[in-house]
Order: sequence, then structure tokens, then C-alpha cells
Amino acid sequence: MSLDPYQPQTFKSKFNDIQLVTTEFDEPHYGYEIWKCKVYINGEVFHHEYLNYENKFFGLPENLENFVLESSNGKFIFIPYGLLLLNTESLELKKYDKSIENDNNKFISNLFLNDFLIVLNQRVICIVDMDKNRFIEKIYPYQKLVFEKMWIVKNKIFFLYKDKELDKSDTLIFNTEAYAFENTHK
Repeated sequence: MSLDPYQPQTFKSKFNDIQLVTTEFDEPHYGYEIWKCKVYINGEVFHHEYLNYENKFFGLPENLENFVLESSNGKFIFIPYGLLLLNTESLELKKYDKSIENDNNKFISNLFLNDFLIVLNQRVICIVDMDKNRFIEKIYPYQKLVFEKMWIVKNKIFFLYKDKELDKSDTLIFNTEAYAFENTHK
């Protein structure tokens, strides 16, 4: 979704009275652009230690065109400030610590597949098994490769990347049943 920097946007849950609302577009320092935002549950601002609305750097990635708010069953909400998952039944907010946030690592997209949340950035893949509370993070140097997109075929997730050293494209494949990558970057 291309967001108009002058118009607040609302991402609404299909199953719960939960909204993620952008309030303004900001550039807290040169080249780092974010959407200031707030999470609302039942019409009230949701407060939590991980949601520091007053922090100058608290916000969502600038590119939310391929952002998916919730799992297909509505049990989980993804908040792309780092990697936060809100359980809509218990209202527990779980934070998964990502190693790299910003430098040459912009958000590309996320998706939910059964009990998995998959987040793709330019050089990092994050996979959360929400049912078993497991987390995998694959990091690649920016000088070597840049991810472009991902897609699903049955229980496999394909990650298209451009190998900058070889100047060619290839894919990594993650098998959700085995909870492992089937191949590696060559």
C-alpha cells in the first residue's frame, strides 16, 4: 500500500476490534524514514513497554505496500516495529530480538502461513513459529546479496535474491514442515 504522507492510514483487524493507525510520516535522522503510529484495541490506545509512542525512533517502516497485519485466523497481529507479535486472545505482546534493524535493510514484506510469520527485509529473513515459539533469523552482508520478494508454494517459502557478487538472481527455500532451509546462498 502506497501511503500518502499527509493522510493517516488505518490497518484494521478482520476479526477483532484492533487497529494500527499511522499518524504522521517522519524522518528522525537523515535517510531513516518511519511512520509514527499507535495501536488501538477496542477504541483505546494500547499501552505496553514495547510501544513507546513518544520515542523519536518509534514507528513503522516507510514501505508498507506489502504489509500484512494479521494471521489468517486473526489470532496474531504483526507490528513491524522490530518484530512484535500481539496475541489477540491474551493481548500478550511478544518481542523477538532482531540483530539488524536499519542499515541497508529496509522492510520488503511479511506474510503469515499457518502458524508461521515470515518477515523479509533487504538482507534479513525472520521466521517465527508462533505455535512453538521458535525464531530463526538469517542475515546476509549487503555487499553479497539483496532480497527482492518472497512467495509460498504449499509448505515452502521461496525468497528471491540478487547475488551482487555474481550479478545473478537465485532463491532460498524454507520448508515449514522441516523448519529448515533446504538450500543456502552459494
